[in-house]
Amino acid sequence: MFAKMLLLCCLFLTAQSYAQDTIKDTQISIYNNNLALVKNLMKTKLRQGNNEVAFEGVATKIKPESVIIVGKDINVLEQNYDYDLITNENIIQKSIGETVKTISQNPTTGENIFNKAKIVSASGAKPVLEFDYGIEPDFNGRLVFEKLPQNLREKPTLIAKINSNKEITQELELAYLTSSISWKTNYVARIKNENLLNLTAWVTINNNSGADYENAKIDLIAGDVNQVYESPIRTNRIMMTKALGAAVETDAMAESGVAPQSLSSYQLYSLPNRTDIKNNQTKQISLFEKFDVKYKKQGRLTSRLYFSGTESASFEKMHPDIYYILDNTKEANLDLVLPAGTIRFYENDAQNNMQFIGENTIANTAKGEKIELRLGQMFDVFAQGKIVDVKEVSKSKNQLIGNGCYNGDIIRDYTAEVEFVNSSDVSSEVVFAQHIGKDYQVVKENIKGNLKNINLYEWKINLKPNATAKLDYMVRVKSNERLCD
Repeated sequence: MFAKMLLLCCLFLTAQSYAQDTIKDTQISIYNNNLALVKNLMKTKLRQGNNEVAFEGVATKIKPESVIIVGKDINVLEQNYDYDLITNENIIQKSIGETVKTISQNPTTGENIFNKAKIVSASGAKPVLEFDYGIEPDFNGRLVFEKLPQNLREKPTLIAKINSNKEITQELELAYLTSSISWKTNYVARIKNENLLNLTAWVTINNNSGADYENAKIDLIAGDVNQVYESPIRTNRIMMTKALGAAVETDAMAESGVAPQSLSSYQLYSLPNRTDIKNNQTKQISLFEKFDVKYKKQGRLTSRLYFSGTESASFEKMHPDIYYILDNTKEANLDLVLPAGTIRFYENDAQNNMQFIGENTIANTAKGEKIELRLGQMFDVFAQGKIVDVKEVSKSKNQLIGNGCYNGDIIRDYTAEVEFVNSSDVSSEVVFAQHIGKDYQVVKENIKGNLKNINLYEWKINLKPNATAKLDYMVRVKSNERLCD
């Protein structure tokens, strides 16, 4: 009852003191880095001359210095942000020095005992009371306030002093930045067969900004916009004043702050349907669903063989990493601008039960880009290899060092053998990579490979079900060494 009485009082004061406004439209542009641009279109009755317009329900995490108010034939003279809300603690803190009614209970009869006391101090919501009989630091009862302290509000409120050229009911656009709203994308990939999957994208929005947004149009901005971080503001009332007579440049403000038309290098995603986003709510919204997206599964393994001196290196039973590869193209039935997020893969087992098979993240991905995601290791595929022969091809002495020793070059051929085993009932493709140096050269190979970059040579091994395959290759290495007679 007490809270309800306070609410009615607060609404009465607002109606008496400020021009009335009605929210006609809400748009929110949410960025990756915990930031949002909120735009409210308000219908407000203004009298000719100066007006005070109260915009209730703005975010508690608002950046007050970012506020923009746009309207026709108006001057915005001053903006005040009040966020002392109606709470037990704030009512008591603002009432220090005031006399209030108290209610306690007779421990024997249970009857209420009414009295009066002065609030002399308070720690949080716990007051120290001065009665006519003395000081009560730990009063076990209730307090009754005849009126609300000034500047306490049910919701955070932005109060604007606006000068209007004439009496008019018109639309004002309020825009501001707020922190504590974020979004991320989660993808669900369901494997259909060895070549196709279905891809669903969900947007998750977290709102901890301190405001509710009803029937809002949502835009999502991919990319981190630069922000200047300042020291926290410690006051509970913030005032921003414009010089008297200074006009708001409506068109310029709309282009630069309220309704930007160019997003530079950022990507905008407009959600198709309006939605309600409550404070302290996590909401998931469907972004898209694509069927029969082509993909490729590939194993990748990097050799642990090294070529040094006359040593023979080897490795045993290494399992390739498993990668799922998607081309973001029309040919692959995708061709979308994909915001950064996590993709989780699911596949049905032999009993047709869906199982989770791994996840990974993607960066913001443009059309035409390739997506390569590592999900784990191939359990049924492994490789083992060794250097089976080291042969010296040539030796040359370049510079005498002393004591019969020279600085010289030696060229050696290293013959390597790698066996791949596939114990599963399905075929597999494995890319085997060998690190090489600038003085390395692959001179023989039983399977044609390719130089991926200056430091990596790759072979593509196609493994049939329940079968083995062998890769033989020879690497010629030129090394500079100390040679002694």
